[in-house]
Amino acid sequence: MKAINYKVRKESLEDMCKAGRYNPALEITFKDKTGTHIVKVGAGYSDDLYVYQSMGEETYVLSKNDSLEYVGLEVFEGDEQVWEMFLQNDWQIQETLGKKGLDLAPYNIIKSMLNYW
Repeated sequence: MKAINYKVRKESLEDMCKAGRYNPALEITFKDKTGTHIVKVGAGYSDDLYVYQSMGEETYVLSKNDSLEYVGLEVFEGDEQVWEMFLQNDWQIQETLGKKGLDLAPYNIIKSMLNYW
């Protein structure tokens, strides 16, 4: 698994209205061996994003917010989301990630969360 380059932006007003959202979702653009993909992610505007790819076809998008104490992982194959996990309180985070919790490196958080896939 390695970190990859990506771009992040807010979705278009048209997409936001079609989905019935009051705030635009975040979209990330990344490349994999099948091409360039644009996907909407469940991250908030103040989240730290980390994007990794496996040697296979999966792209992992980790959203982490230390001040609100949550972490989310979304897994994509191309532009299709195939799995996600969200941890939002100290108990869930420590139960899944161990005592270091959100202090772990993003790579290690992803590896720990993937054990539940």
